[in-house]
Amino acid sequence: MPGAASATGATSRIDPSQIPRPQYASHEERVTYNTRSEMDQATHPPSATLEYVGCDLGSANPRYMRSTLSSLPNTGDLLTTSGMPLSIMTRPLALPHPEEAPIHLIDNGKTGPIRCGRCKAYMNPYMRFLDHLRFECNFCYFVTEVPHEYMCNLGANGKRTDWTERQELCRGTVEYVAPQEYMVRPPMAPTYLFLIEVTSQAIHSGVTTSACEVIMRTLDSVPKDAQVGIATVDSAIHFYHLKDGAEKPSMLIVPDVEDSYAPLKSGLVVSLAKNREAIESLLKMIPETFSSTAPGPNASTAAIKAGIECLKPTGGKVMAFMATIPNVGLGKLEARTGTAGQRTGNIEKEPLKCMAPADKAYHTMATYAAEHQVCIDLFLCVSSAVDVATLGVLPRLTGGSLYRYPGFNVQQDFAQLHNDLRWNFIRPQGLEAVMRVRASSGLGVQDYNGFFCKRTMTDIDLPAIDSDKTIAVTLRYEDKLVDGREAYVQCALLYSTTSMERRIRVHTIALPITSVLGALFRSADLDAQSDWAVRKAANALLSGNGTLASAKDASLQQCIATLFAYRRFCASNNSSGQLILPEGLKTLPLYTLGLHKSYGLRSDASPDDRAAWLYRALHAPPELATPAVYPRLFSIHDLPQDSSFPPIPPCMWLSSEKLNQDGAYLLEDGQEILIWIGRQLPVETLRDLFGTENVDDIVSTRATIPNLDTPASKALNSFINAIRKQRGAFMRARILKRGDTLEALFYNRLSEDRSPAGMSYVEFLCHCHRLIMNKSN
Repeated sequence: MPGAASATGATSRIDPSQIPRPQYASHEERVTYNTRSEMDQATHPPSATLEYVGCDLGSANPRYMRSTLSSLPNTGDLLTTSGMPLSIMTRPLALPHPEEAPIHLIDNGKTGPIRCGRCKAYMNPYMRFLDHLRFECNFCYFVTEVPHEYMCNLGANGKRTDWTERQELCRGTVEYVAPQEYMVRPPMAPTYLFLIEVTSQAIHSGVTTSACEVIMRTLDSVPKDAQVGIATVDSAIHFYHLKDGAEKPSMLIVPDVEDSYAPLKSGLVVSLAKNREAIESLLKMIPETFSSTAPGPNASTAAIKAGIECLKPTGGKVMAFMATIPNVGLGKLEARTGTAGQRTGNIEKEPLKCMAPADKAYHTMATYAAEHQVCIDLFLCVSSAVDVATLGVLPRLTGGSLYRYPGFNVQQDFAQLHNDLRWNFIRPQGLEAVMRVRASSGLGVQDYNGFFCKRTMTDIDLPAIDSDKTIAVTLRYEDKLVDGREAYVQCALLYSTTSMERRIRVHTIALPITSVLGALFRSADLDAQSDWAVRKAANALLSGNGTLASAKDASLQQCIATLFAYRRFCASNNSSGQLILPEGLKTLPLYTLGLHKSYGLRSDASPDDRAAWLYRALHAPPELATPAVYPRLFSIHDLPQDSSFPPIPPCMWLSSEKLNQDGAYLLEDGQEILIWIGRQLPVETLRDLFGTENVDDIVSTRATIPNLDTPASKALNSFINAIRKQRGAFMRARILKRGDTLEALFYNRLSEDRSPAGMSYVEFLCHCHRLIMNKSN
């Protein structure tokens, strides 16, 4: 029986080596995935954690759209019976694999994209042409005539004779040049206002200098036609008026931090190309200008509001670098200690009020920014609590990004800050975007989940969207679907490129419809379902009304409902002594336990750690949601030194039982890399990997991984670079040792162990088994 695990009697009778764990495939050759079979049938996508090259044969690459079920139940009742969710994870601007064919750009001139005359769905391979002139919509079955220039005869197979030449008729993903009617105004030049905190604490911690330096280093990555402005903030707001040809900019001070404003209607943002030297000179001058600033408050929120006013005519991005909590003026905050440090028994069942925004002004300001196409990115280079839960509202509602560097240390964090800002500019992205998802007749969109602003019933507004952002779309049943046919979901994103072109990106997927429950379980997508569970918990807790106990219970009950349905209706072996798991969902209990022990749901997490984790969960794709709840652990003292990476070596269990004092281990969760060194690591290995013979010499500096001229060091650095490449991001590496004060960072992620955060994996499996058997009786 697939995934059957003995759960009889005491937990000590279960062999930990026999229980399900993720199977991370290590392939030396690329894995090719065709989105349709040779018989033109839908195919089940590969795991989101597998590196694959997708071939679009009529349905969108799962990189762009991935469903929690790759086959759909024909009724809502069957979906309920399965215990599984129905949600589409859509990542419309995902970074393609380098070996994948580029997305085709279609320019139909003034005609624009061909669309259904009733539901406005875009032309796709599943529209059925009735003759040379008319087609039937695969979403609503309305018959529409095409323009004269789009007419074409049908072949003997009923398809248009030009179907292989028109990409929208044979590809699940296409992009259109948007005609004039799709524009409220011509696309604006990308505009960036850099806001830098210059309080005494920001200066002395190195944040001000670091911010100015990383901005200077990334100016080459800024789009060539960009407009750029600089502002600084302490207890007042300072804008800089850059005049063409002037040697020095004039500083314009905004003292009113209760009702802040932009001091000029123009001239605060200027062409980067024409004013590069003046901008660089200003960035060099800022740390010196404020070097003797007396300690005082920080009005960053008021400064962001002034930045929104500055960018209101054109739209753009406010990129704020903050070192301390905004504690004066509009949106002033106080650090919230929340529930961290209290006894577990009390906090588990108390609403997490510290996760709700402390001031409604943030929601109002973010909505106002979104209305004027202004996105807000926050770089929180902090050494103390700053109320991430409240500040995070600004990027969440404007399609922005939230970066946090707790315990900011210039030596440790500068490279991460630099890479984050650079990637912010060069990643695939869109501005002034609107997105809508359509589904087949019988299905409807229930809600959206992610980073966006929603002001209408059908669309979501995105002042900015990038390749790192995934939006979850939950579907509902409005009618019965026809068993044996296919259902369709289409995501359409209208956006402006950073080169000022208006585009429409369209992704369409086809999902087979079934009335067989077993087929549903075979089509279950573990990574997408885990992502859905993580987002559901994040949404509940960030409202401030949810409790840790209710969030954990909701994810547990979802897991139990799914496993119970499989046991009751699909399993041939119903032995009460076995926990029976569907093949595709064998590690669902493990990921559920990992979610319970994550920083988002741990009772001992600080409010800022919790909020940062939850906000990340709200936009993470399945590729990153899985390692967030079940990181990968590797031994690095025995890395092969005569090979390159990939392939990636086998992973270890997330258990301290697998750690030896004479070993060194690397753990990565998609966001950061932690290296743990045992006290008895042989001196020779220590010297070859880290260039020292004393463990304490490494850890005391918290330095980055040394790059030595030894085979072991070269192998380790090559391995870390391979992991970063897989994750599509630079992840800082932190070194910890046995007995280090920060060792808990490592041990907290070993979710298979029993800990104050919850049961061991074996105990949790037995707990799940008991709950399922109780439900059966």
